Amino acid sequence: MALPVGTKIGPYEILGAIGAGGMGEVYRASDTRLGRDVAVKIVPGSFAKDADRVRRFEQEARAVAALNHPNILAVFDIGQHEGSPYLVSELLEGESLRDMLDRGPLTQRKTIEYGVQIAHGLAAAHEKGIVHRDLKPENIYVTKDGRIKILDFGLAKLVQASGDAANSVLQATMTSGPTVAGVVLGTPGYMAPEQVRGQAADARTDIFAFGAVLYEMLSGVRAFRRDTPAETMTAILREDPPEIEEATRPVSPALDRIVRRCLEKSPEQRFQSARDLSFALSALSGSETSGLTRSSAALGAPRRISWQLWAPVTVALIAAAAVTWWLARQPAAPASRMQFAITVPGEVNNLAISADGKMLAYVSPDDKSGIPMLFVQRIGSANAAELAGTEDASYPFWSPDDTAVGFFANSRLAKISLANNSVQTLARVNFARGGTWGSKNVILYTPDPGGPIWRVNADGTGTAMVIPAASNVDSNRWPMFLPDGDHFLFLAARFGTAQESAVSAIYLSSLSGKTITKLISAQSNPEYADGTLLYLDEQKALRAIALDADKGMVSGEPRVIADSVGYQPSVYWGAFAVALDGTVVYSATTEAAQSVLTWYDAGGKELGRAGEPGVQANPTLSPDGERVTVDITDLKANNTDVWIEELAKTRSTRFTFDPAEETDGVWSRDGKMVAYRTVAGGSGVELKNASGLQPAKTLVKLTSAMKGVDNAGSYDLIPNSWSADDSQILCALQTNTQDSLGSVLVLVPASGGTITQFLPKDSSKTNGQISPDGKWVAYASNESGEWEIYVTTFPAAAGKWQVSRGGGSEPRWRGDSKEIYYIGPTETLMEVPVETGGTFSSGAPVALFQIRGRAPISSTDLYTYDVTKDGKRFIVNQYVKPEHVAPLAIVQHAFADPPK
Repeated sequence: MALPVGTKIGPYEILGAIGAGGMGEVYRASDTRLGRDVAVKIVPGSFAKDADRVRRFEQEARAVAALNHPNILAVFDIGQHEGSPYLVSELLEGESLRDMLDRGPLTQRKTIEYGVQIAHGLAAAHEKGIVHRDLKPENIYVTKDGRIKILDFGLAKLVQASGDAANSVLQATMTSGPTVAGVVLGTPGYMAPEQVRGQAADARTDIFAFGAVLYEMLSGVRAFRRDTPAETMTAILREDPPEIEEATRPVSPALDRIVRRCLEKSPEQRFQSARDLSFALSALSGSETSGLTRSSAALGAPRRISWQLWAPVTVALIAAAAVTWWLARQPAAPASRMQFAITVPGEVNNLAISADGKMLAYVSPDDKSGIPMLFVQRIGSANAAELAGTEDASYPFWSPDDTAVGFFANSRLAKISLANNSVQTLARVNFARGGTWGSKNVILYTPDPGGPIWRVNADGTGTAMVIPAASNVDSNRWPMFLPDGDHFLFLAARFGTAQESAVSAIYLSSLSGKTITKLISAQSNPEYADGTLLYLDEQKALRAIALDADKGMVSGEPRVIADSVGYQPSVYWGAFAVALDGTVVYSATTEAAQSVLTWYDAGGKELGRAGEPGVQANPTLSPDGERVTVDITDLKANNTDVWIEELAKTRSTRFTFDPAEETDGVWSRDGKMVAYRTVAGGSGVELKNASGLQPAKTLVKLTSAMKGVDNAGSYDLIPNSWSADDSQILCALQTNTQDSLGSVLVLVPASGGTITQFLPKDSSKTNGQISPDGKWVAYASNESGEWEIYVTTFPAAAGKWQVSRGGGSEPRWRGDSKEIYYIGPTETLMEVPVETGGTFSSGAPVALFQIRGRAPISSTDLYTYDVTKDGKRFIVNQYVKPEHVAPLAIVQHAFADPPK
């Protein structure tokens, strides 16, 4: 029954009727408290008979009210009037999209303009978990100033008639026009196939309806209209809409593809989010998508950080978005800045874009094994190719002709040909810090965090050092060739406190290495294109500044390309790359892989978790098994510290506090002390009482002034384990000399004093573990060309026995010295029985279970697991797969002025 003028509904006075529909009657009213006109919708009185539906109505209305988005009708208030719920919203002046379409189709420009706004509204609601379920022209309003407002958002499901889904569908089929009271699943002609079948609706259901609306906006006719509702719904299930034909206003192929992708029968084949859809439409309009670099809503809430690193992925670019980007790249397109996103279903750890801007190379975990693999994807294709033979890949870079990709994996620099997928090893590395392939077919690379930059020809010949480790910085890394194939950029990084890190800077040099010129202070890898240097500043903003390579100087003020780019503080690497034409790709999140300490039995059964997920590494159990040290990274502070987890109390305590990075805590045998690595003022080992009640003691500090060790200031010292009597600490010393690339094992007295070498410098050795009985050392070495596990005597280092087969890393001992564990091929935890009486012998390795831990990304990431003394339980730094992953961003013509 219509309400007469003057009726009071709470503080609202009815001024007149506006209209009526399936969701109830709508009135213009005056808000007597605030002195403004509002719209009041009275929902059918049948609601009052169902208390649960009234409760859900109120909950949903509150959720919609919280959206506060310019393209969604604003909800101000809810209440009840004479048993009927009502909703108060903003009062709109304009007309519905249905009214506009009744006069004929819209222009392509207007369709895109309105479509972008509709997509923005859908994206905002979907990210809050609210799905419309009845999107159609009747529920889309166009205000007098051209702003789109989506009506009845999230309310359709609340008027669902009681009973099963099949009955709801049947009711829907009986309505050919606007929905009537009690119909909730949708309106024939705009329902998605899953709605017709009575299946659950999600965000992709709204995307199908949006495609039907777009089709109608362009053509002036409904995509699936038939003579009866039943025939209409049959067409939705079985037929595709006719081609859009409008001779006077031709529809671009790119826009047609967007519409068709929205209308795919299978939800998996549609756009997977309205945000992706808005980016695709925005690219067609030539406008910058609102909020990509300014709003977290545009990219999705950060779900963790993994910028590193690992999640199962079969990355698929959103095809329509890629096509629109491709079309925009053609010479006919105006050279104006355009920005949109590439949605990826899993984490992208490292990335590179080809010189011509048409291909992406990135590292992502294999979906089955979780091992980081190299993927290549052509822009404009929905298919990603996982490249065999690239297990444990990192930091890819393209050949100048874009026919091959260089990468690092398993202590080697390698390249893979895209023509035949053949892999060739070019050089040995330790934990590499970047590579670049120049136009003269020379590759520059940093083989070790210590800092020298080396060169090698693309065929693997001519290995030589170009830039040695410098005395005034801790590492030279991330080389980047300029187009001439001779000059290159690199970052000279300084570790330590926040104040010390300010001296990190980008330098310019050449293959001769004779001149090195400082260009600008920076905190990340450099990139170059079209006379422009790109880098991250201290706030992790991506900046661009003009570079004159001939003069060796930058000029002008740096411009911000992106407000925030993902950053790996432990390695000084930013998640961005640029093609020679100025196309920039970047990730706006840090993407540091989160992990959680997880207990397993020897059969691989999960037993429980310890602590909370975080960006962490190196779990090490205390001798009594009641505590575990773990490195935890604070991404906001760009710092890593050692923490102690008390397992029984499920309590975490920060153990180290220096602004400089502190990692790799190892327990003394009596459990009273923890030794750990520090980089404040140079790499070293500090000792601290496990109670935390006493100040730390510095055992050794590697500085440039240190006697007897050349370039000591550029080395890194990492504690591995204690001797049985707690008098010595076995450490890995990361070296970077030409005759000893990698790391060696050394001994540091627990009382402080002189470092002594434990094993010869004939290969890289790390992860040294002294057995519980104090007589043996298990360690990892790449002396055979592959990492394997070896055992030698302690302290004499007499003899050597290999215990792993087919590869191995991360050795650990059982408490009785009768078993050795290690990580074998395909990240499988292996067990080896050993005999240590009189002499040493080992049995055949036995596979226990596959570990999907967080893959090491740093030379200081030594362990992903530890084992209890009895060998029955394992604590694993288990990788946590994110529920959602923010998309990559693409900026075309990044150095051009953004559109006004």
